[in-house]
Amino acid sequence: MKHIRKIFISGLIAIIPISITLVLIFWFVSKADSLLRYPITSLLGTYIPGAGFMALIIGIFIIGLLANNVLGRWVIKQVDRMFTHVPLIRTIYSSILQIMQMFRNSSGKSFLKVVILSFPTSDTQSIGFITNENVTIRGERKSSVFVPTTPNPSNGFLLIVPEDAYEVLDIPVDQALKMIVSMGTLIPDQFIIHEEGE
Repeated sequence: MKHIRKIFISGLIAIIPISITLVLIFWFVSKADSLLRYPITSLLGTYIPGAGFMALIIGIFIIGLLANNVLGRWVIKQVDRMFTHVPLIRTIYSSILQIMQMFRNSSGKSFLKVVILSFPTSDTQSIGFITNENVTIRGERKSSVFVPTTPNPSNGFLLIVPEDAYEVLDIPVDQALKMIVSMGTLIPDQFIIHEEGE
């Protein structure tokens, strides 16, 4: 009986992420279709399933092209300025912007290394990201480490710690972010400490 229950739970754990992903994709495609159904039907004279989703993808691509030229950047800057001055919209917009900016920068130089350190107590360990290795306080060299919360890594704690307070993990930043967003379900069975000179 225990063996059957274990197999069933394993199947459940395997199918839940797939099911949720498929449901979200279906929901997104359906919403895109329903949102753009009327203008597309008016333009083409008939409804084509999936046309709204394709139009949305093409629209995003066009916006991306515009965002990479002077006029497009100016328009985006004006919209950004307008959204950041409206009280309720400002809160929502700023939060989303911070999340997107963090994921955009995670592939660049904002997060230098993935580390593990004792936080918030000496008995527990947390995953963090080094954001600056050249912080000097009273002549002592320290590092700034951002410890994100889960499952929303846009919030967290900024710690200024000495170099011996953390160990560098031999994993890429994007993998560490997946661990945090998944609340530890995608955590590796074993952490490998990066040794200097390797």
